[in-house]
Amino acid sequence: MNEIRPNILIIDDDPDILATLDALLSSENYNVKTCSSGAEAEKLLQTYRFSTILIDIYLPDYDGLEFVTHIQEKGITRPVIVITGSSEIEKARKAIQIGVFDYLVKPIKNRQLLQVVRNAVMQNLLLEERANLEKQKRLYQEQLEKLVSEKVTELEESEFKYKNLVEQSLVGVFVIQNDRFQYLNKKAYEIFGVTPIEALNLKGLTDFLAEEARKAFDEKLTACLKGDQPNLQLTVKAKTPDGREPILNIWIARIQYKKKPALEGIVLDVTDQIELKNRQRLLEIQLMSAHKMAAIGNLAAGIAHNLNNPVSVIQANAELLKMLHPEMKEVDRILDQTKRMIQLINTIVMKGKREQSQQFEPIDLNKLILQEIEFLKANLFFKHKVKKEFNFKENLPKIKGRYSDFSQSINNLIDNAIDAMFESDERQLTITTDFNDQYIIFRISDTGSGIDKKVKDRIFEPFFTTKLTPTELSSPSELPCGSGLGLSMLKTLLEPYGVKIELESEKGKGTTFTLYIPYDRNQNFTDK
Repeated sequence: MNEIRPNILIIDDDPDILATLDALLSSENYNVKTCSSGAEAEKLLQTYRFSTILIDIYLPDYDGLEFVTHIQEKGITRPVIVITGSSEIEKARKAIQIGVFDYLVKPIKNRQLLQVVRNAVMQNLLLEERANLEKQKRLYQEQLEKLVSEKVTELEESEFKYKNLVEQSLVGVFVIQNDRFQYLNKKAYEIFGVTPIEALNLKGLTDFLAEEARKAFDEKLTACLKGDQPNLQLTVKAKTPDGREPILNIWIARIQYKKKPALEGIVLDVTDQIELKNRQRLLEIQLMSAHKMAAIGNLAAGIAHNLNNPVSVIQANAELLKMLHPEMKEVDRILDQTKRMIQLINTIVMKGKREQSQQFEPIDLNKLILQEIEFLKANLFFKHKVKKEFNFKENLPKIKGRYSDFSQSINNLIDNAIDAMFESDERQLTITTDFNDQYIIFRISDTGSGIDKKVKDRIFEPFFTTKLTPTELSSPSELPCGSGLGLSMLKTLLEPYGVKIELESEKGKGTTFTLYIPYDRNQNFTDK
């Protein structure tokens, strides 16, 4: 790579001086140009970029210092070294005033001259570097200003698009600061049932809530504003100035609005969806209840009609045979079994009547469980292959409710537990009842397959099941099947009573369901 050689211009009318200085500076790797007049110098200055200029103070066509002033006025600011044989003080003073780099009086030592030239070249290099940096700085600043201008324009356009999008949104958007609405979009005005002028007189969301709910709601908003709670998701029943009572889903998060903490929220009116869901739930319950009650009623009536008469005949003849042959033990067995059958028939009839009743009545949970267990003995797998352990609390308080709601729910839980143990090596069903000051506690545990964590959140969804459905069984099979309505029905039937449901399950080890059933300690029931 070739080394850059600084250009040096020497202006002197003495050929010997020119030759001497040319030789000296060329030996130091400078690129030297010489001339003997100001006119020649001007041409060279137009052609070459010099690092330093050496000039005699007396030239044929110029005074040396006047020539320096002349080229300075044209914008040439290279370091100038004045060389002269005169030691006039006035010339030296003027040279300093016009800003020459150095003023040398002949004779000049080579070492001195070379050092001055080196210093002048270095100063020129630094000045050029500084000028270049300032130029780059100006260019960078211009580019930065252009970029900032473009970004500001983009942000303004984006802000306009965002505002337009928010204004046309199908969900309500609002901002609350200092406990007052600072912004609402069109949909928010519609949902809250207010005009922009009316909104100015409202404090905020709490104005739409019942008086007793405002304090708790304000506490939640304050916690969110302070950052103690990152966001809120609430479902509230509101009351709007136009008299409506919509159910609202509200999502709220903390933001900075005009450089101050604020709350931004999204609001949806879900009244129609909830009413539709409630109607669907009611229809589902009514349909299931009607189907179940009809089946139980028909079964009970049929059993009573078809079995009571034959059992009565068998009992009468056995009693007659006992009178004739009192020594026959077989007759005693026949009488015991007929009594058992009559008791079972009466139980079925009574259950059928209670299942069809929609009246609230006192329910002995222990008796209800035993009754359901008795009926489930018709399932031979349950009767012969499942170990059973019952821990019933004595003096268990009674529940006030519909008999069918609790019998169906308990039956569904026991059925699920039996099905879960179908392929288990160990089959143990444990049912426990207990109570405390607030709840009657029903707990059922099995040693079945357990519930996978991935589906735990879905087990109460209608029609969700991990079993085969009846339509998936290609032929009659002993494998358990299900419709996905058992746990959904349980939740639907027991939610109105405020029953809390807890689930503990481990894959491959079993499942425990616990029901916490509220009861009134001060209510006394008497058996009729």
